[in-house]
Amino acid sequence: MRETPMRETLRTRMGWLHAWVGFICGLVLTCICATGTLAVFDTEITRWMQPEIRIPTGTSPTDTALDAAAARVREQQARGVFAFLNLPSARAPALEILHYDGHEFVGDMLDPRTGALIATRATTGGKFFYNFHYSLRGGGTVGVGIVNILALGLLVAVGAGLIIHLRALVPDIVMLRLSGSRIRAWLDAHLLAGVLFMPFTVMMAYTGILVHADTILPAHLHVMTAPRARATAPPAQPAPLRPVMTHMRPLLDTARARLGGRDCGFILFLPDRLSISASDASGPFMTRDHVDFSLPDGRLLGTTVTRRPIAMTMHLIHGLHYARFAPPSLRWLYFMSGLGATAGIASGLVLFLMKRRRHSGHRAEFRVAEGLTIATIVGLPVGILSFLWANRMLPTGLPGREGAEITVFFFTWAACAMHGTLWSGIARPMRGWREQLVMVAVLGCGLPVLDATCTMAALRASPVLHAGIDGMAALFGLIALYSLVRLYREPVG
Repeated sequence: MRETPMRETLRTRMGWLHAWVGFICGLVLTCICATGTLAVFDTEITRWMQPEIRIPTGTSPTDTALDAAAARVREQQARGVFAFLNLPSARAPALEILHYDGHEFVGDMLDPRTGALIATRATTGGKFFYNFHYSLRGGGTVGVGIVNILALGLLVAVGAGLIIHLRALVPDIVMLRLSGSRIRAWLDAHLLAGVLFMPFTVMMAYTGILVHADTILPAHLHVMTAPRARATAPPAQPAPLRPVMTHMRPLLDTARARLGGRDCGFILFLPDRLSISASDASGPFMTRDHVDFSLPDGRLLGTTVTRRPIAMTMHLIHGLHYARFAPPSLRWLYFMSGLGATAGIASGLVLFLMKRRRHSGHRAEFRVAEGLTIATIVGLPVGILSFLWANRMLPTGLPGREGAEITVFFFTWAACAMHGTLWSGIARPMRGWREQLVMVAVLGCGLPVLDATCTMAALRASPVLHAGIDGMAALFGLIALYSLVRLYREPVG
């Protein structure tokens, strides 16, 4: 039966919406999804990038280490650095004294057995991917707002795609003509990835929007209020910090009992009290429940536990999006689903170009679009692998070393964008694809060799950790090599 004109018009309009919203937003969404996928293992990546930390997983902090860490936190606060103590966990075995530098939480690492400072190389580690994922490395509400708007665009593109493909969705997936014509094979691959990982994609986009919804729709509106009394002048000197408790262990034991047996995550040292919060890994509800103690006597002040339905719903949304509660098996499921969602968006970018190459391939706008697509799909992996290589190649004592690693990432990525746009601009885009795939293959397959050469002691101390990260890099290198072989069968142009 032929479709009615109204139904055909709806599909046509949804097709236009899916194509253009998907492509414009997809150029950045591919990067957001890729870095978000890596952020699933941000803690493990940070450990890989700090091979000097060789503490066995599951090491509990001693009383000596806790007291030494608390004293060091108070010393930093006395110098004007608002630091806090992050307790060891199954994923991060060191005691961490962290502060926010405007982009990530960075700081000193202490041995949980002795409290001694561990001399580690300066790096932002996996936190860089987490920061890029939610704020585009913006360091403020502007970047977060842009990511939220792009997530809304992703939901629009997914909805429009369902409308245009719903009628023939099942036959297209069942037939899966990957050996057919190039455009047919790419379309079926795009449909397969889009449908299989659609629940995950929609969940992550929706929960990500809600997590930072206040950047788009602020909860507090500016209203007319009565004139306020004249503000008093601020004190000339900040309030002095009170001495810290001599022993931290009794406070942790009390806090754990008051939090219903949940592990403690981090400790805030305020001028007049100490606040111990529940760990984000305690369960799917990512709360900020905490227990407060007065300083310096350690008297229990109270326990703050959220039980309101709306607040608990938001805690669950945060927990599902960040997945910090997830065991390794579920974390790998998140990772593989993130790769599938990224592949679905990236294949849509390629389809957009393939469908318009014959009629618009000569136009400057098309060539710029293809250059940006090359930089997004292939140039970003080159930048990520270069970031990991820089961690091993840069001198460990280099001043501003963490910034140098990030500079390597952005410089390499920008060079890939210029390279891809140049070859596309002279109507030879396949050269851009091929040469950047060579870089992915070389950097990916070479990373395990570099890691074994530079940090053999760390590899022996944490073989599973290094095998996981090195193995994934090598796998992507092999995928790039396979894609390169397939591309060499295509004519240059």
